[in-house]
Amino acid sequence: ERAMTALTAATPDRAALHAFVAKHGKILLTTHVNPDGDAIGSELAFARWLQGMGKQVRILNDSPTPHAFSWLLVHHTIELYDEALAESCFEWADALVVLDTGNRSRIGRLSDHLDRHLVPIAVVDHHATHDGFGAVNVIEPAQASASSLVYDLVRESGAAIDRAMADALYVGLSTDTGNFKYSNTDAAAHRMAAELVSLGVEPQVVHLRVNATAPAGRLRFFGEVLAQLQVLENGRVIVIEASPEQFERHGLVGADTEGLVDMPRVIAGVEVVMLVSEVKPGKIKVSLRSM
Repeated sequence: ERAMTALTAATPDRAALHAFVAKHGKILLTTHVNPDGDAIGSELAFARWLQGMGKQVRILNDSPTPHAFSWLLVHHTIELYDEALAESCFEWADALVVLDTGNRSRIGRLSDHLDRHLVPIAVVDHHATHDGFGAVNVIEPAQASASSLVYDLVRESGAAIDRAMADALYVGLSTDTGNFKYSNTDAAAHRMAAELVSLGVEPQVVHLRVNATAPAGRLRFFGEVLAQLQVLENGRVIVIEASPEQFERHGLVGADTEGLVDMPRVIAGVEVVMLVSEVKPGKIKVSLRSM
């Protein structure tokens, strides 16, 4: 009864998402290239929610899952793109849900398959810039993370949040708020964290699993890149660059830059940090952070 009341009070976009989920039985999930903690956490939590409703679920991403989040893969695997696998996934699915991005190009090579498969699409995201390319678009920039939006959707449905889902949601929330220090950390984020802890999440354990599992080469890579940082605009702008040779020398991939762009933000007077990564020859990734 409480769930029905919550669904009745849901926004029109959220109500459309609940109806979308109810309508489909085989649902494929994906997220943006080079997934971070919020991308992986929101996918796994959403998958767990769907499984609880008896849905068949697969997750297919363009990029590998970073090692820091592999411990979350207890009840669900995340498949890594290749063209034949993607074709079979789209032939299998009767719906696609895209999490933590509202830009079609950001799902990488999966985007090419959307023109060949007329699969209904729902988007669940919290970024202000988006294409809104889904038939259903739940895009709420006021949310601290995609995981907090998934948390709201699960709560509205009346579904239980088990430990596996709670861990995934906490990883998404804590990483996207910079462990609750960024400006997107609001009262709702702390209330969500409190409930997840009450459900068994151990913040110290999560922090260690996410932040204390890097190989020594990753720290050397960070040091090498940070040693060459450029200070521009009277100290207000920092630019850091990473080359393919550096990735190769330390045995790393593009996703291993997670957290690097945030480090120079501790410098007094810095307003903007830009990380330019040539993740492979001729392929440039630019990450921007502002205070």
